Amino acid sequence: MKIAFIIGTRPELIKVAPVILELKKHGVAYDIVNTAQHKDLLDPYWKTFGIEPTIILDVMVAGQNLSSLTERAINAIQSYLDTVSKEPDIILSQGDTTTVMAASLVSFYNKIKFAHLEAGLRSFDFENPFPEEMNRRIASIATDIHFCPTEVSKKNLLNEGIETEKIFVIGNTVIDSLNLLVNKDDFKQSKWLNTGLDKTNNFSKKVLITCHRRENHGGNLMDIIAAVFDLATSNQDTIYVWTLHPNPNVRGKIMDSKLSELENVILIEPLDYLDLLKMLDVSFCAISDSGGIQEEAPSFRTPVLVLRETTERPEGVTEGVAFLVGSDCKKIVEKYNELIINPPNFKGNPYGDGESSKKIIEILIKNNKL
Repeated sequence: MKIAFIIGTRPELIKVAPVILELKKHGVAYDIVNTAQHKDLLDPYWKTFGIEPTIILDVMVAGQNLSSLTERAINAIQSYLDTVSKEPDIILSQGDTTTVMAASLVSFYNKIKFAHLEAGLRSFDFENPFPEEMNRRIASIATDIHFCPTEVSKKNLLNEGIETEKIFVIGNTVIDSLNLLVNKDDFKQSKWLNTGLDKTNNFSKKVLITCHRRENHGGNLMDIIAAVFDLATSNQDTIYVWTLHPNPNVRGKIMDSKLSELENVILIEPLDYLDLLKMLDVSFCAISDSGGIQEEAPSFRTPVLVLRETTERPEGVTEGVAFLVGSDCKKIVEKYNELIINPPNFKGNPYGDGESSKKIIEILIKNNKL
């Protein structure tokens, strides 16, 4: 038997890598297909996990729209199937990107079983996040094996009429990946890989900031910048580390803003995964619209101000460790100040136990899928 892992972005690799490493223990044939949807962000992460792609499709073209990206992704994945020496029996993809949606459609067209990792997440708003909510809905329709992170995501699929026997609650593999690095003896003692972060050692508090989603472009981004400026000028003992997404709609606005003038703000290139985890570990809180940050932060007992109006990861909000503040400057500042006075009580990570990859491989073997 053979499985093809189709990966296009950094979060996808982070969450699929531990599954690949677990599969290696069982001697099952596999391909790792890199669509390179986010090539610059993704490339450094292969080395982090000691994994190399088998096939590189390189679907990105400068300035292309979502329709063009979808067309190129579908054609490229189909070309892989048409030319590979042995066609896979299962295609597995993670998440809600264009890569995932295209992989699910091509699997369906070729009558190959499709396994969806992180299945069942729903915001119930096609505009937020855009286009991810549509991508994952389409993927679910074509999926044969749904690997859900939580009971909430399973319930979402059941409500959509997905058969119970196709759904498996296994936790989120991002915790598996996190543990691979955090449990190393030198995690806390190691120096920053990006020396630009050395400056953080001079401040008593640190805050990690990320922002990239389409719904936070334009005016929303300017409001978020204003909130961070307010916080930074009011909290001189705290350093704010904003990792810059390469999208010019985000990067340029932040670099040209008044944040660049502040001594306690670092505007920095995307971080290596180890540095990102170390920042989460030492941060007072994270301010982010990232789904991965919402899932990783509870492992470090770090609260998250979620720069969104809704989230497909409600477990953190329910647990009282993540807070929806949108792009509202006033809400961001007020909730941040509340956290100083009343920090949340963490009961563990609601998204996983670090054993998800083992569960996935056991399920596939038990059900004669591999």
